[in-house]
Amino acid sequence: MQTLASVDLRSSYVILQINGEKALTRRLREVGMIKGRIIYVISTNQNSNGLVVMFQGQRFALSESMAKCIEVGQVGAVADANDKNLADIPVGKPCVITKVNGDRTVRKRLMDMGLTRNTMVTITKVAPLGDPLELVVRGYHLSIRKYEAQTIMVQEVD
Repeated sequence: MQTLASVDLRSSYVILQINGEKALTRRLREVGMIKGRIIYVISTNQNSNGLVVMFQGQRFALSESMAKCIEVGQVGAVADANDKNLADIPVGKPCVITKVNGDRTVRKRLMDMGLTRNTMVTITKVAPLGDPLELVVRGYHLSIRKYEAQTIMVQEVD
């Protein structure tokens, strides 16, 4: 895990946690910067001047002190050999959805439930026989079958 102030690549990152004063965390939450959201770093923190990020179609300038309070993990730009299906991810490990495969009707149903590309998801529970799986997606709990989880390709967040 690294803070947003320490990133050196212009790339996509997922917000893992926001630490800091209550007023700062509230303000960031008001603009939508919450755990699991994807941000793109446009300019990195050079000479302690802060950085510029793209978030939900808007550019934000963050001071170095604000950026130090935001813990992030890097997200791969494209799907590659590091992708796994969601059913193979251990319990409690956060990951980001890179692709939803499968039959068109199943894929549409999963996407309607919020399992879309660049969404952070965590498996919280697995039934004793391995089916179904309980996930946390966008702040709510969702149970899906193992065969459905096998159609969802994810990338683990560092």
